[in-house]
Amino acid sequence: MTMTNRAIAFDGLYNFRDIGGLPTTDGRNMKTGILFRSDELSRLSAGDLGRLQTHQIKVICDLRTQTERKQKPDRVPAHTGIHQVSIPIHHESQEMSRLDFFKLLVSKSNDLNFEHIMKDFYHRMAFERTGQVKEIITLLAEQDHLPALIHCTGGKDRTGYLSALIQLLAGVPYQTVLDDYLFSNDLIQPRMQKIQRYIRWMSLFQISPERMKPLMEVRRDYLEDSLTAVLKEYGTVEDYLMKACGIEENYLLRLRHMLVE
Repeated sequence: MTMTNRAIAFDGLYNFRDIGGLPTTDGRNMKTGILFRSDELSRLSAGDLGRLQTHQIKVICDLRTQTERKQKPDRVPAHTGIHQVSIPIHHESQEMSRLDFFKLLVSKSNDLNFEHIMKDFYHRMAFERTGQVKEIITLLAEQDHLPALIHCTGGKDRTGYLSALIQLLAGVPYQTVLDDYLFSNDLIQPRMQKIQRYIRWMSLFQISPERMKPLMEVRRDYLEDSLTAVLKEYGTVEDYLMKACGIEENYLLRLRHMLVE
């Protein structure tokens, strides 16, 4: 199954797709219909809710902060029976109110290095948000919680990092994982253009589109730098998840068994 075929069209989502459908290094395949990923769910149409239910999703894992959730609440009615779990993974910048963000853009527009901010965010996810990684993996390792959906705001960074860890755990080749991570750029471009215009306005047009690009896309080195650091210190993704994140091996074995056919 190609990356394009795993992307699923919604009215109010740009980056919804199946994490599975990829070959593994041992000649098997990562199952489809088990784990999905997307951007935030505040714009769902009635048709989108129907599409969501066709995938029989039991749990939605929201990686956004309390501030992000308050600004854009998910539009998933309680009557769907889908259990929503909040496991925030954050960077300091995501805890700002819109007013604080506006002040930062205006006062320090010339000093902000967005590429540095993004690389710092990924490093912190890998080495400082290990407790949240443990919560997510152990949540997904329960059969009753699958199929499940993981999402953040753009569905590209936090969701991209967690999806990569899960795919590597399932045995998907490293290069395939990187390619799938980068596929977000094809899906999120229309939404990122809107956000770019908003940020330019917020900064009183002091920040050029070129300077904002590191925020608007995923880049190979964002993910690869963090994974390289993880593998250098722990050797394998399994050891990282057990030693750094404190996940018991039986949870990893159970999740891998449920993900691979």
